[in-house]
Amino acid sequence: MSSPSMLKSVAVSLPTSEEIIAASAAMIPQLKKRAAEDEANGMVSKEAIKEMIDAGLFRVAQPARWKGYEMPLTTLTQVIINLARADHAYGWVYGLCSLHNHHLAMFDDRAQRDVWGDNPDAITGSSYSPYGKAVSAPGGYTISGTWPFSSGCDHADWYIVGGLVDGDPKNFRSFLVSREFVEIVDDWQVFGMKGTGSKSISIKEAFVPDYRTVPFGPEAETYDYPGYKVNTNPRFKTPFILVFNRGGTAVSIGSLMALIDEFVAYNAPKVSMITGKAIADLPDTLEALGEAVALVDQLKLLAMHDLDAIEQLAAEGKTLDPVTMNVYRYRAQSAGNLCLKAAQSLYELVGGGGLYERLPIPRIYRNLIASRNHPATAVFRTTVRQIGSDRFGQESERNSRF
Repeated sequence: MSSPSMLKSVAVSLPTSEEIIAASAAMIPQLKKRAAEDEANGMVSKEAIKEMIDAGLFRVAQPARWKGYEMPLTTLTQVIINLARADHAYGWVYGLCSLHNHHLAMFDDRAQRDVWGDNPDAITGSSYSPYGKAVSAPGGYTISGTWPFSSGCDHADWYIVGGLVDGDPKNFRSFLVSREFVEIVDDWQVFGMKGTGSKSISIKEAFVPDYRTVPFGPEAETYDYPGYKVNTNPRFKTPFILVFNRGGTAVSIGSLMALIDEFVAYNAPKVSMITGKAIADLPDTLEALGEAVALVDQLKLLAMHDLDAIEQLAAEGKTLDPVTMNVYRYRAQSAGNLCLKAAQSLYELVGGGGLYERLPIPRIYRNLIASRNHPATAVFRTTVRQIGSDRFGQESERNSRF
């Protein structure tokens, strides 16, 4: 097994953020050609994953000790947006698996060695919600159960799964499990996000040593993660749940951009069968399109601002206070809902053509509807109520999971 010192001894010319972002943008045309087929197959193709690996995209959030680039969170977000502009599934699977690399950097060094020691290109899947059973055992935990919604699970070498230790809701943890203990359940027959391959994973019984588990959720934001001792870049000390939420909703931003692209291409030559006027001249069309374009810029700018801000705080050894944390979380979580509203306005103006599966438009719209229900987005109303409670000086219920 390679050691971090051996990996460091090899001189490598690292790409810049600009080069990585440009590489992801260059992949859009080819990925768009694959999107319909990958959706029909119910998973992102192995070829697409290999192209992302070869382009170095999965190294963006990976520690330098393991041949990663440790790039800013804004770089990761822009790559996610680019891939989602090709198709929701590409941004979703890439984004989650890259976020897992960021999360894994917070685990004990021994866990990182297990995953990356022999293969720095190892991919980690997940299902963070505590669907499984975790029982305390000498030196660790025994876990079992079935976890749904494991996006990109067919490509994973390792998995991070959630569980409540001994059924205690206050002891929510993430457990790192190798592929050998995991069975993939082919149950991903769904309305939207079909191409993400978010099948269930089943574990009959697996022992997870102490060093392969960490606390998870908003209540773990101030935890002194063991990975901090070896991965000293301050960006690994940013609140992971906020980074996780931002990663999920970045996909919605990219998908809305894709819908804008397709909306313009579809409607530019069309004439209304009802009014006889060009669709592109109708006030409703121009208003919905203009609002969607402006919203994309607004959400991207806000995401870059917030991610830069939390990185700066981490660099200064500071953390967000609980009140400001709620504001940042709401801005991240609500992005998916805002994108869906804009997408609905556009979809309603496509007319009957929006029903045909041969067009990308209905696929994009379904994906935005489906991802809106993910915890990274769905709890935005709870969070915004917490902001209101904070202003009144009231105690508010805090999210303990997402």
